[in-house]
Amino acid sequence: MDIAALKKEAKSKKTLASRLLELARNSDPTVQYAVASNPNTHLAALEYLSGHGKWTILKAVALNPNVSVAILEKLAVHKQNTVCVAVAQSTKVPAQLLAKLARHSDTAVRRAVTENENCTDTILTLLGQDPDSLVRFDVALRTACPVGILEKLAYDHDEQVRCAVAWNKCVPTKDLRVLTTDLKANVRASTVRNLRQRGELQLLLTLARDADAEIRLAIVNENAGTWNNQLHNHLVTDEDEKVRECLAQHYELPKNKMLILAKDHSHQVRESLACRDNLSKAVLEVLLQDPNPEVRRTLAYAKPSRIPNWVLEQLASDPDETVRWEVAYNNYTSNKVLNELLQDPIQDVREAALETLNRSWR
Repeated sequence: MDIAALKKEAKSKKTLASRLLELARNSDPTVQYAVASNPNTHLAALEYLSGHGKWTILKAVALNPNVSVAILEKLAVHKQNTVCVAVAQSTKVPAQLLAKLARHSDTAVRRAVTENENCTDTILTLLGQDPDSLVRFDVALRTACPVGILEKLAYDHDEQVRCAVAWNKCVPTKDLRVLTTDLKANVRASTVRNLRQRGELQLLLTLARDADAEIRLAIVNENAGTWNNQLHNHLVTDEDEKVRECLAQHYELPKNKMLILAKDHSHQVRESLACRDNLSKAVLEVLLQDPNPEVRRTLAYAKPSRIPNWVLEQLASDPDETVRWEVAYNNYTSNKVLNELLQDPIQDVREAALETLNRSWR
């Protein structure tokens, strides 16, 4: 039997345990790997592979749901750190062994320990004091992280660790409030989601006027589902283009604010607005006269909702050929307009109009 057939047999969940043990003894490492990865492989085959396989196979053994604690203990001291990482990721690894791996010299192994569901509060407390900030970051991100650890990590010297604390939904509100005044902008920005979920409007209002645009952008992004005049009104004329561009896509952006953004001095803000569905007639009239063809082209770009016929008709005679091409390619463009575009001086536009007319599912 060739190797491909053996691999297929080794992967199959229908293969008998006795046969999987035979396949585990095959000299081909790809066959052994397939056996080690098979969730139906019994302990005898895993025990054999744990003493004979390459490190890539040993990783698969460690992650197999049928692996024993005895095998994991043997693999936990393997010289290849990636094998130890796999042991730390195993759902069968006991807390006692995780505690040993929490003191492993390799950062990747300790990081894997922080993500294991069998990790105890005692182990997390130890890792919360780890010399490597990446490990402390992982601890701070853990949803089930004990409050006492989060309280300490909220004052960690590494800003990314403090960001992780600010993101954690279990962080005490008192510590979250402290992080809103952090010297680092990315830490302050990281508090916004939790503040929104906890209804801390006053703190959000303060951050909405923060001197750093990163925080104001976070306010827009994290509060995109509900419009709040106190929170959003002044951001329509924010000095930062990215803030206004993001605000142009706010789900509940009022029509009068759309009109302001339709006249924004940044074409990227206007283009962001033009991407929206269901723009008011007043906004459409402004954007149709936009000096930038990219904005006008975006108006004609296919959207989930129907584009008004009068808009497409006007854009069909646009001086820019890319705008006319977009109209010609739009499924909502009427046959009348498409037939007119068949006479366009630009071949690409004519071809797009013909293709659209010929679509059977229009």
